[in-house]
Amino acid sequence: MVTSTAQPGGGDDERARALQAYVAKVKEHRECEAKVKKLREEVKKQSGRYEKTEDDLKALQGVGQLIGEVLKQLDSEK
Repeated sequence: MVTSTAQPGGGDDERARALQAYVAKVKEHRECEAKVKKLREEVKKQSGRYEKTEDDLKALQGVGQLIGEVLKQLDSEK
């Protein structure tokens, strides 16, 4: 014996609404994935810029220390 799971009357409307809601959620999910991907790329870019800035700062500090040592020697010679 085969029983039908379809509801009489409004079953098709309910199914269409559910399908429409599902499609909307899938679209929303894809948009969110795209935003996350874009943000990850931005974070990666900013991390690279941060690392470069850190390296530049370390180099500047090293040069500053060398200049300080030279000035200290010049002051002691006076």
